[in-house]
Formats: sequence, structure tokens, C-alpha cells
Amino acid sequence: MPGEFPRDQWSNLSNKVGFLPLFPLASDAIHNSTMMGGCEFSIPQTSNNKDLAWELITLMVEPKILAPWLKQYGYLPTQKSIGQGPYAASLNQTIPYYDKMVSMVSFGSSRPSLSEYPQVADNIREAIHEVYFNIKDSKHALDDAARKSAKALGW
Repeated sequence: MPGEFPRDQWSNLSNKVGFLPLFPLASDAIHNSTMMGGCEFSIPQTSNNKDLAWELITLMVEPKILAPWLKQYGYLPTQKSIGQGPYAASLNQTIPYYDKMVSMVSFGSSRPSLSEYPQVADNIREAIHEVYFNIKDSKHALDDAARKSAKALGW
């Protein structure tokens, strides 16, 4: 994500960092998927100001308000009205690899709403690092992550 790099480096980022779009794959026989980010807002049942909370949320996700924030911090939009059209042109000029990254949004899925999700994500992240650093081969690392994740999920 471009937002992980200092803002003053964005204009030259494409000369220093490559981008490898892995999705979509060339085969229709393979189901494509990627993680979709984005903020998740909610209003607790116990809220004393549900109407005001809803008003705040609707203001925050308004394209004319959200698009400049995305541009400032280098995040991708999850709203079609921002990902395409005039907002997209501005984001594409500012965020390195924007057009390539946003082309994968249609394959995105939200993270599971499970209390165990952070543990499962950590297991996968650990497996990736074990492969990167030649600690384990990919099959062994992923099998271990699957075993630990199944245990965390009570399977």
C-alpha cells in the first residue's frame, strides 16, 4: 500500500517499487479472490445517540469527503462512485499503481467477522515469513498455519 511509504516518496515510488498484480488470473476455471479493506462502522445497540452516529457515518463516507482522505493517505476506495469517474482520475494521478490496484477491487471479499480472525491472520502471516526466510517450505508452513488455525477455531 502506498500509504506505508512516506508521502514525499510517492511521486518516485514506481521507479523504486514494483507491483505484481496477481488477480485476476487468466483462467475462468480458477475462482479469484483478494482481501478487501476499508473501514467498518457500526452503531452499538446501547448508543444514546443513534441518529447522530448515523449522521456522522453518512457524512464520513460521502464521496466528496472520503475521496480527499483516500488521496491523502493512499488507500483504495471501496465505493464504485469513488473508484471510477472524476474521483478516480485524481486518485490515479496521486497514488502509485492506483489503476492496477483498483482493478482488483471487484474480486475483493470482506474479512470474516470472527473473534478468531486475528489469530488466523497471524498464523498465515507467520507462514509467509517462514517461507520468505527459508525456515520452512510452503507446504509445511501452510499446513502448520492451517493446523493452528483449525485449533483456534475449535475444529
